[in-house]
Amino acid sequence: MATLTRLPPEVLQQILLHVHDGFQRHPLGGYHPPLGRYELKAMNYRANLSSLRSVNWLFHQLVTPLLFQHALISGGSGVKRLQQLSKNASLRRLVRRLEICVEVRPVTGFDAYSANLKMNEDKNLSYLGRLAIVIHSTLPRFSDLEILKLDLVDIPYQFQGDYDDLSSLSWEQDTANLFESLATAMRTSQLDKLDEVDLSLPLAYDFGHFLNNDTDDSHDTKRYPIEALFQRLKYLRLHCGQSTDDGEGIEFRHRQPNEEYNKYIRQLLPLAPNIHSLTLEGSDRLMLDKSELAPLRLRTLNLESLSIAGNAFTVLIQQSTALNDVILRGVYLESGMWKEILLAMSQSPITSFYIETCGYQMEGESAHFRPLDPGSRPSDSYIETTETDDLDACEAVFTRLRENKRQIYGSNYDEAADIERRIVELRETEIKLEMLNEYLRGRFAAEVSEDDSSDAEITDTEASDSE
Repeated sequence: MATLTRLPPEVLQQILLHVHDGFQRHPLGGYHPPLGRYELKAMNYRANLSSLRSVNWLFHQLVTPLLFQHALISGGSGVKRLQQLSKNASLRRLVRRLEICVEVRPVTGFDAYSANLKMNEDKNLSYLGRLAIVIHSTLPRFSDLEILKLDLVDIPYQFQGDYDDLSSLSWEQDTANLFESLATAMRTSQLDKLDEVDLSLPLAYDFGHFLNNDTDDSHDTKRYPIEALFQRLKYLRLHCGQSTDDGEGIEFRHRQPNEEYNKYIRQLLPLAPNIHSLTLEGSDRLMLDKSELAPLRLRTLNLESLSIAGNAFTVLIQQSTALNDVILRGVYLESGMWKEILLAMSQSPITSFYIETCGYQMEGESAHFRPLDPGSRPSDSYIETTETDDLDACEAVFTRLRENKRQIYGSNYDEAADIERRIVELRETEIKLEMLNEYLRGRFAAEVSEDDSSDAEITDTEASDSE
């Protein structure tokens, strides 16, 4: 310890970035994105920092700015932590990233997350109700805040009222009150340094509360328009996390289907013309076209579980002349061909590219490029396509990527390691795809067997009745 304390503060600060126990990756967890700005996320990281902070005054001074740069508010901490932090002038000035969620997503013990949601449902309902009230007095105090993340995909619902009269159930108004309150606080807090917003909400319908509502005088939209907030943004992430389809768990919200209200997500995009980083994650019914993407000039693009018009995608790539980082997972074209998009990308300054299980929309104009047995070929882990030109264009992107890295890093670029890493990633994706196909085949066989058993029982009953 004596040796450590004699080190220069800048060296100690670098050491503090590694006082955790790493990350536990789920074997079928898919792509693992890098940490966000100011994000503290690793096993035992916060606990270790807190312990170091209490060692002596030197460590207290070094650890405090790092520990409080990322404030995490959940049902476990309650709104009391948010209130206390907002009232402490010396600590709130350190907060750069404020994340508000229902339950903290674990970095290990993934099965516990769903169990905690169910076990703490009543507690979390109370927490969200209080959050909708105190957010107005607390959020404006974080004047140095740069990143606001609302991770509310898994909110609980209050079921009170007459189940025969859906309009009498309280969950609908409670949910609207929560999101309208958060949206109003975002608009009116006047956080001048805020340049990143991450909205992770259950349904596309919920994003409508973050658009201006001129019919509600209490929101004072003329004085605090949502456009003023979104025009300052450099980073934007919109995540629609659930669906009202059968078996998805929130079928009771069937009057708010994603396919009808995806328009709200599309309407938010033009409000943020100055972003250089965009992440969109939705249901496969989220359809993007040229009008929503027209003003964007991106450096980083991350798309997952959505469909997009091919010409709109190509134009976005071409107009984003500084594009260097692209992640595509479960992206399906409504029209056009993948080769057109990827060839445009192969002319860009791209230095990072990840693609997994993309293809053509089953009911789109380009559905004829979709293979009859998607997922049966190794190349399907990249793109499910009948066209070799698509795969050649994909390979051209990786070739261009390596060329760009050679130009940037020169002799420091380890091309062999880069190629090996890509081979490993591809194999992992192929294994996951094989396991998924095996699971789906087993599930289909079980459903067929169950249907056959039901048909046999009905036949036996009818035969018995006729005797």
